[in-house]
Order: sequence, then structure tokens, then C-alpha cells
Amino acid sequence: MDFEKFYNRQSDYIGFRTDPAKREEYTITVDWKARQLEKLVPPSKPFNNILEVGCAMGILLNNLANRLSIAERIGLDISSENIKVAKELYPGVTFYQGTIEDFKDKTPQKDQFSKFDLVLLSDIVEHIPDDIKFMKEVSGLSSFVVINLPLEKCLKNRNRKYGEDDPSGHLQWYDEEMAVKLINTAGFEIINSFTMNAFNDKIYLDMYRKKRRVRLKKKPVHLMLFWEVFYLIEDNLKLVHKGFSEKIFGTNYFALLKSKG
Repeated sequence: MDFEKFYNRQSDYIGFRTDPAKREEYTITVDWKARQLEKLVPPSKPFNNILEVGCAMGILLNNLANRLSIAERIGLDISSENIKVAKELYPGVTFYQGTIEDFKDKTPQKDQFSKFDLVLLSDIVEHIPDDIKFMKEVSGLSSFVVINLPLEKCLKNRNRKYGEDDPSGHLQWYDEEMAVKLINTAGFEIINSFTMNAFNDKIYLDMYRKKRRVRLKKKPVHLMLFWEVFYLIEDNLKLVHKGFSEKIFGTNYFALLKSKG
């Protein structure tokens, strides 16, 4: 699979790069993730630099770095089109296109770090063919990692075909037990962690419902009424019980990790 070509052409990323409305929605989602990741890091733990692996257009990298007052920011992404936009949006940030191996092997020695203070992994591990190998490579880059991993092993996704044919490029799916096992197997200690669904956030939920209303208005009246009732039930189910909701709809796993190596 040519991952660079896939993410250059993937429809969501094309929208985020070229459509202002979709980028605004993406930025709202990213801001929610940054706020959760910020909670993981104790105020007493200062970092001087941060590397995001799978940085897309650099929006999350810079949002989180601003929140944590990290001056030096480095982004790495497989998509040349994403990196092109990232450099336009954040000309003061250093961006590289390629894989971790490319980053280690091809960047000029003067630009390399023996260890980063902090590595950011957000919505990236599920896109990796060998997730254990990838996490072990990351453990060599920094002693500390903040991670956001979607937990998609749930009833809602029971028929989703994960792998190279998945339209979002998700090769793996996880529940919390699988996420913890992956992290431990890769040689990390979990310092702090929690699960959280974006639907619990008012800003994100308002954006999501607005998109949903626009989508429903395009349907015939009988289908519009059916889906309005369906979504009303779905929304209330998400409020019944956190564990019950996660089993049906999935959630996100946020964690601060420390490498044991």
C-alpha cells in the first residue's frame, strides 16, 4: 500500500486542506482533542520541544504546544500534501515528510535530536500495519509520549471492514484492554489515562448536530423523520451510562506514557 498516495488522495484530508468549512469543523475536533491531551500533563512537568508523528496539517501540534507552552515544534507526516499545507499555516514550525525511518535516516544531523522531550501520537496508531513495532520505534524517540487512540471495537463498528480497503485508512481497531496491552508490550508505563467521547463536549456536539441537521434536510420527509427519532434515541443512550455507551459507540483513549527503556 502506498501510504503517501493514499493520504494525499483521501477525501477527508482533501476537504480539510481545501474547504474552509470542513477545516473549521476539523479545527473544532482538534481543539477538543488538545484539551483532553492537556489534562494528561502535570503543570510541574515542563517540556522544551515536541514532535508529532502523523501531524497532518500541524493544527493539533500547535494547539497542544501553545497550551503546554512548548516553543520548539516538529511535525512529521507521510502525506506530502499535508506537509505542504502545514508549512503554509505554520511557517515558524519545522515539518518533515515521510516515516519515522525517513526522519531518522534523511534529516540533516544538525536538525536531529537524540531524544525529544515529548512525542505526540493522535489518531495515528490505528493507521499503522505493525502497531507494536511502531510503538517501539516511538519509545526510542522520547521518554514521554501523549497518545490519543480511538477505541472503535464496539457494536456500531461490528460490520466495518478494517484494513487496506477502509476509506479512512484504519488498519486496526481497539478496545481499552487491547490499547493497554499494546502500550505495555511496546515497553511503556502508563502514567495517566482516561477515556472520553467527544459527544460529551458541548462545542463538539453543537457542531456535530449542525452537520447532522444539514444532512437530514436533504432526505425525503419520511426518512428525515425516521432519522430524527433514531438520533434522538442515540443521543440519549450516550447519556445513560459511560461504559454502556462505549460498548455501543466506542470512545477515545487518552494517556501519558513513559518509556521503560
